[in-house]
Amino acid sequence: MSALPAQPAGPAQVPFEARPVLLLFCDDSTLFFARRMRDCLHAADPDLQVHMGWVAEENALSYRQMEQLLPEGPDLAIHGETAFEELLLGGRYRAILTSRVYGALGAQLRRVEVSAAAGRPCVIAFLGGLDFFPENGYFRRRNCDGVYLFPASEIPVYERRAATWGDRMWQEVGFGHPTFLAPEALPPEDLAARRDIYFFTQALSPTTRRGRMHMLAAMAAIARANPDRTVWIKLRHLPHENQKHLHLEKYDYPGLLKALPDAPDNLKLTACTMDEALKTAALGITCTSTAAIDVIRAGAPCMVHLDFVDNYVDPLVEPMRKLFAKSGLITPLEDMLNLRAAAPNPEWVADMFCPRDLGARVLDTVTRFNDRAFQVEVFGGAKKAAFIA
Repeated sequence: MSALPAQPAGPAQVPFEARPVLLLFCDDSTLFFARRMRDCLHAADPDLQVHMGWVAEENALSYRQMEQLLPEGPDLAIHGETAFEELLLGGRYRAILTSRVYGALGAQLRRVEVSAAAGRPCVIAFLGGLDFFPENGYFRRRNCDGVYLFPASEIPVYERRAATWGDRMWQEVGFGHPTFLAPEALPPEDLAARRDIYFFTQALSPTTRRGRMHMLAAMAAIARANPDRTVWIKLRHLPHENQKHLHLEKYDYPGLLKALPDAPDNLKLTACTMDEALKTAALGITCTSTAAIDVIRAGAPCMVHLDFVDNYVDPLVEPMRKLFAKSGLITPLEDMLNLRAAAPNPEWVADMFCPRDLGARVLDTVTRFNDRAFQVEVFGGAKKAAFIA
């Protein structure tokens, strides 16, 4: 990768609509978001300049992951105490999009002299993925200019909470996430020709060694019963990676596989990208991972298995069960072993997955943000910006 500019050189002002959009990332999850959001934006405007901003001080990416997921390297390295202030006041970007509200970014948005600054970029926050406990995340997004949520049924929940926030200013709430785009059906002949089954692992769940060995044993049984197929254990990351990640893996699957007796030859490990896996997946199986959403979006059959050993001590199982209760995809052990997959419930899909015009809707939010009217009110000598919707 080439050398990175730490920050933009000089305060050159560019007309708002001519500026690029900046996408933030610091780990594999946020980089997946940034890559997919870039695709959505380019689908809406192929000529749009989109920059990838690496929040270096929060980094939890290995060099291998950076090379694999962003081989061209980031456009910008963001670090230093004044980094986000300079990004918000420097006149370089029309929008900053993120799936994580970094503490330093949120702190700047709470400063009236920054949030009310003329010509600053529109800050839009998405959710980080499947969020089983979204209340804290909602509050952290209160000072962002745009918030995009899912499922669609959560929008009125957010608005009721937002009504109690005293420091909420101009904000537009939308529906969607680049990982949760409406599914596209695969051609039946394509799906029938596929021979790969993927078990998409998750760093925290199952929580116990016994629970993980249960899943490995189930995948081994599927592999033995289907010698014409390959069952892949899709790793989130390699055992030595992501020691600074928010979600640290206690029992890694490569180590557990070595302890599995008589593992069949067609049970294999892979650290390929999600997009590479979805190109060949005939079936995706997971426990509590966002990978379930990726599989559904790609049009492949999906199973969510929650009846693994020790599931009752796993804090993610019941929230996952609640979120997928109406999906039709929660799969008991017998059905999983016999590869009896069900189609997702269309009503649940419509609530969870957004229309594929997400990029255009986001750019419309940015335009409305720049056109918003505001006034500065004076209370006892203190200025307070008040934006008019």
